Amino acid sequence: MGAELLLYGYGLVCLSMLGFNVIYSMYLHTGDRRLCRRAENLRKKAEEQMKALQAPPAEGAPAIEPGHLPWLRRRLSRISYLLAFEQFLDGQEQEEESFQLYMQQIQPVFSELAEVYLNRENAQSAYYCYFLDRHGLQRRMSEHQLRQELIPYLKKNSLYCRVNALKALCSCGNPRVLTEGLLKLGENREVQLQEKLITEALMEYKGDMQELIALLWKHFDSFSLAIQRAVLDLVRFQSGVYSRPMEQILWDPARDKELRLAAVRYFGKYHSPSAEEILMDFVQDPDPLRWEYAAVSASALAAYGGPQVEAALVHALGSPNWYVRNNAAASLEARGMSGVALSRVLMGEDPFAKEILTYRMEVRRMRAREKKGNP
Repeated sequence: MGAELLLYGYGLVCLSMLGFNVIYSMYLHTGDRRLCRRAENLRKKAEEQMKALQAPPAEGAPAIEPGHLPWLRRRLSRISYLLAFEQFLDGQEQEEESFQLYMQQIQPVFSELAEVYLNRENAQSAYYCYFLDRHGLQRRMSEHQLRQELIPYLKKNSLYCRVNALKALCSCGNPRVLTEGLLKLGENREVQLQEKLITEALMEYKGDMQELIALLWKHFDSFSLAIQRAVLDLVRFQSGVYSRPMEQILWDPARDKELRLAAVRYFGKYHSPSAEEILMDFVQDPDPLRWEYAAVSASALAAYGGPQVEAALVHALGSPNWYVRNNAAASLEARGMSGVALSRVLMGEDPFAKEILTYRMEVRRMRAREKKGNP
């Protein structure tokens, strides 16, 4: 009897799960239809207003109906209608004059919605920032509106909200507002964005990149450490005219280690004779606790020539740290190691140097065979 009850109970659970799946599938299907109906309703209302904007005005500039803005604001304050409005925008010809006039006329609605969604749960706040960024609606905002309506989203305790708000600020193309936003972003020490996320957002900046970099340098010491690292990476990717301030960071032992390493990477891309000396010092530093400086500098020196650089890299082949040895060997390979130096290492008594150089040579042979199509 007990076994039969257990089987009946198991069957009841299975039937309940099956019923739930069927009901949930029906709900999703009807949800898609509701979304399409809402998008169609928004499209009809918008097309009515666009036709009115195309008609010759009796006097003054053409304008939409006064009641359309409050109606649209009430609808779009619900996330389901905001999703439907995005579907409507995706189906529009963005270059049509009537559509651009309509979007210009309804801009006050999005300013009001910024305050509405700021006080919503994090998922809705993050989606609103994404919505603005995807359709470029924040570019129609004035500088004052950007400060008042978009920067507050950077203070939300949500990774997605902060990232989407930062991307929206980057795509608006205003360097002053973006710089102010980065300052606000760094105020919350408990919740910091990872520097790679910040760098990726900054790389998508739509305005004058050199103007932005100049302004970021002006406020560099006011940023949080994560943002400082992101700024240095941005400079490395975008500009080669900041050698002097980079050298100041490189030579300053009081600076954070990651900032100095970022400066080392900068000089691996942009050659600087004055930075060459400290890069060689880093490579030949015997302190095992400073191996990161040696490893990154060994990679950077691939861009430098001369017997002194080659001697420093050959010396680094004997480092007890594998990363230092590997990077030094890769740099020697990239810059073309002289035959004399190669034979001296292979015939020498340093097992570390012989091992890493043999390893790099074997890797190069394997890659050559792969390019030829040989197994």
